Amino acid sequence: MPVITCQERRIACGDDDVLHSLERAGIEIPSSCRTGHCQSCLAQLKQGELTARAQRGLNERQRALNYFLTCQYRPRDDIEIELLDTHSRRHATLVEKHVLDSRVLRVRLEAEVDWRAGQYLTLWRNTKRGRVYSIASLPAEGCIELHMRRRGGQISGWVEHQLQVGEECAISLPRGDCYYSPAMPGQPLVLVGIGTGLSPVYGVLKQALADGHHGEITLYACAGEPGQLYLLRELRALDDDAGRLNIIPVVRRQAAQLDGALQADITQLLAHNHPSLRGHLVYLCGTPALVAHLQYQSFMQGAHHSDIFCDPFEFAQ
Repeated sequence: MPVITCQERRIACGDDDVLHSLERAGIEIPSSCRTGHCQSCLAQLKQGELTARAQRGLNERQRALNYFLTCQYRPRDDIEIELLDTHSRRHATLVEKHVLDSRVLRVRLEAEVDWRAGQYLTLWRNTKRGRVYSIASLPAEGCIELHMRRRGGQISGWVEHQLQVGEECAISLPRGDCYYSPAMPGQPLVLVGIGTGLSPVYGVLKQALADGHHGEITLYACAGEPGQLYLLRELRALDDDAGRLNIIPVVRRQAAQLDGALQADITQLLAHNHPSLRGHLVYLCGTPALVAHLQYQSFMQGAHHSDIFCDPFEFAQ
């Protein structure tokens, strides 16, 4: 039976993943989605061998440092690990919370951390319970802006109904590669935001415009029906004197209820409107299954894998 050495303790792993083994032994480790998408349960391997699954979705630097997802790793032999997240948390102060519509809450935090619009962080209620959110604001705006689905969940409900403006909370350091780089000023941009996946897409778009991007920009704001779309007014208000920005609302049903909305499947629409994505920068934000499908589709339509940026997330509670 494999043994995990962690915090000077030896823990029998059995057939469980590392996350469950640590929790069973009473070791506190951050976790959220338990599917490998939120990356809040990262640890570092000090001794042993990793599987490809354990590092799926991590960037090159994380892989080089032997970081892995504890919820996705079932070791076959003895390993030694070190936990990470408790060393990367920072204090943040809630400075604003505002209901954008019946489904989405906007939260703004002040924190002494560096970030880029489109990255993500974990907002912590306590040492173990956290939720991953993407960042919609630019550093120049001075606050970290997050958009939360109003589901009454353990984190969103706590923020909306208990955490008060002026009070402190904890966040992880922002991470992720789904952001705009000023080295890309002329390439066409295609951005797809599904549900609250519009949050990072909105941030990426604002950064591109602020940096003077002069290539064509097409943004697809996607939802099941018009009432589930949000941010359209803010998106349409963005300054675009050159006329290079095209905002397209996409819904699966009842498109007639919203001026300019298309009733379509985003996978089919992307294939129809962009038969070739060669030379394009593609940003895909939404639920993991759809993002994975669109990522593969974009690659097959000609986008280079290094030009496809993804922010998949689960609707955790």
